[in-house]
Order: sequence, then structure tokens, then C-alpha cells
Amino acid sequence: MIDPDDFIVLAIKLSKGRHEADLRSAVSRAYYGAFHSARQLVEECGVKISRRHLYAADIHRKVRFCLDHSGNSLAIKAAEKLDSLRGRRNEADYDLSSADFTPPRVALQLRASQEIIDALRNCRAEPAFSQLGAEIREYARDVLRLQVEEPKG
Repeated sequence: MIDPDDFIVLAIKLSKGRHEADLRSAVSRAYYGAFHSARQLVEECGVKISRRHLYAADIHRKVRFCLDHSGNSLAIKAAEKLDSLRGRRNEADYDLSSADFTPPRVALQLRASQEIIDALRNCRAEPAFSQLGAEIREYARDVLRLQVEEPKG
């Protein structure tokens, strides 16, 4: 099974490439590494996120909304950075006229993805992680109308 960190490893390799396609792909992979890390955290909190019931774009938004409404400053900051990184990913994948994909700018996006992942790891390590999970479940159930269950473990 692939781990979100595998996307980050690939993003770093691609960022050392000499072609613009490598740099754009690095930003895209960096986003997906951060996104999947965020999705895992939300699912660990007991929120069911299924492609059978949601469009792909909805999944991305709902994961971010869950973090943003968690009541946890680290998770909220991660959500803000994830939103920004998604914008850069969309630009990398869809705006071929953009000239923003230089090694220094790509390095900033890689750093942002790592900051997101680190913030989410720190959330898991906090004594108040169960409270974060309860806030996420309540928001997901009551506002986003997602299926939730008590987390295992």
C-alpha cells in the first residue's frame, strides 16, 4: 500500500529535474502527499470519505473543511496551507501558460507540503487529539452530512 510520504519523496525527486514538466509534477505530487495525509487524519477521527458518494472535488473540499472546523490551531493552519497548495497544484496541472514553476518557487511548495504533514503529525501527538476528533466528527456529520463513526482504538 502506498503511503502519503511516498508522494513527497517523488515530489523531491521531480523537483530536481531540469524540465518544467518535472517541476509542475513535483508541485502536483507534493499536494497529493499533503492531501492524503490530511484525509487519513480525518478518517482516523471516524469520518467516512468515499468516492462512491462524493465527487473528487468534494472530497478535497470536505477534508479541508473538516480540518478548518476542528477547533485546533495546527489543523486550521494546515487547512489554510492545503487550500493554497491545491491552488498551486491546479495551476501546475491546468494552466500551461503560467511561468511560476521555477526551482525556487517549487521548493516553497515542497516546504509547504512538509509543513502541512508535520502539523498533522503534531495534531495526532497532542493530548487533545480526541477532542479534535470529536469536533471533526460533529462538523462532518451535522454540516457536511458525511457518515461518521467512533474511531477505532
